Amino acid sequence: MKGNKSNYVLLTVFVILAVFCSSGDMLKCYNCPLSFETCKTNVTCTGNSDACLWLKIGERTITQCFPYSNCDVTKIQEEFKSENFNFRCCQKDLCNRSSTMMISKAVFSIATMMTMIWMLCF
Repeated sequence: MKGNKSNYVLLTVFVILAVFCSSGDMLKCYNCPLSFETCKTNVTCTGNSDACLWLKIGERTITQCFPYSNCDVTKIQEEFKSENFNFRCCQKDLCNRSSTMMISKAVFSIATMMTMIWMLCF
């Protein structure tokens, strides 16, 4: 029976690594210039775009590749001609997803860890 638990633990660790580790290729970001719903299109960033941008202006959401050096309030205000916005820049594959999708990933992670602990204890 212990052999089975070890296999489950190894499988769980593999799944966690697959979900959270990037492949080492160029950065990939969600890319929807003006979206009112969850973006599902992604692109591989090129040139000096070394970050993923998530920008919320009112009801609109903009997701795209973006230079990390421009990820500050003043430069984003100038670029997008807006003063009231929320933004996030990140440098991992597809990290500029909506808050809802980020919560889903967190819930998946917690559920996976709880399953692993349950398998080890019982």
